[in-house]
Amino acid sequence: MNWREQLDKAIASIKDAADSEQAREIANKAKTTASNLVEKVRTGAVGAASSFVEANRDPSSLQVSFLNANLTILSPSEGISVTRPDAATLVIADGAENGLVINAAADPAFVVEQIGTVAQVSGNTFDLGTEDGVNVVVTRF
Repeated sequence: MNWREQLDKAIASIKDAADSEQAREIANKAKTTASNLVEKVRTGAVGAASSFVEANRDPSSLQVSFLNANLTILSPSEGISVTRPDAATLVIADGAENGLVINAAADPAFVVEQIGTVAQVSGNTFDLGTEDGVNVVVTRF
């Protein structure tokens, strides 16, 4: 089998895994957790520190630590991306033109820009694409 056939086989395996029942269950759990967290933050049921702890409890969350930025991303979306366009910047985007730009080199790190429809639900909790309440980024700087 040549390298192209091996690559095609690997891509097919990844697609099958992404379409599996377990992947759908994880996405549904992430959506529910994110929606519940946003609602708790909006009603004042949890504070900044508590929202970070609660977001980290979800096993489907993505946790990113880079320089002075610690982030937890709760999202069932396939379009979420975390990129580093330069040495000290993180960009979290939802694939629908919504995102956060974070200066991770500053101490403490901070959100430089909110792109598109982003709601700052609390001091450290952001909802990307506020229409659905499921793409949630919780920061700890």
